Amino acid sequence: MAAPTINHSVLVAYFKYLADNLIGVNDFFRMNLMEIQGAFRSTAKFPCLVIEAHDGDYSGSNVMQSVNDRTFAFTVYAKPKKDDFDDQDTQLTLSEILGKKILARMRHDATLSSHFLYNHFKASNVSYSKVGPIFNEKLYGYRFVGSITAPEPLIVNPADWEDSPVICE
Repeated sequence: MAAPTINHSVLVAYFKYLADNLIGVNDFFRMNLMEIQGAFRSTAKFPCLVIEAHDGDYSGSNVMQSVNDRTFAFTVYAKPKKDDFDDQDTQLTLSEILGKKILARMRHDATLSSHFLYNHFKASNVSYSKVGPIFNEKLYGYRFVGSITAPEPLIVNPADWEDSPVICE
């Protein structure tokens, strides 16, 4: 069975699956612009995994083959007690550990021939950095950024085009 084509929905479902199955992660969602501008989701349970929509880059392509290098980003957020520096350190450590567990799972899944990450994810392409205090709630955590690079054919389907007789000549 072939792995699914990588796209927005596949990536969101995958990270949701990871959040639902990783012991210690209590919530998951995709970041919305409104949250970046002020308050975090009031219903969030911490620590939580938050993903951003991926970016794509075809610069590694050539005339014969197109390759999509998708940049993904996720953050593990925690909410330490207010003005408690020891708890900030504890929550940052927890966020870093949980993020690394997600990377370990991604690296494992990239070894499975039936998985969409098969041979497309490398931990060597990941970086991470501390965030916080952020948002009105003064959250802390670690943001991980990496890439998933895979061939992605760019093939014209004549059924998609009004001028299909012209492009099929």
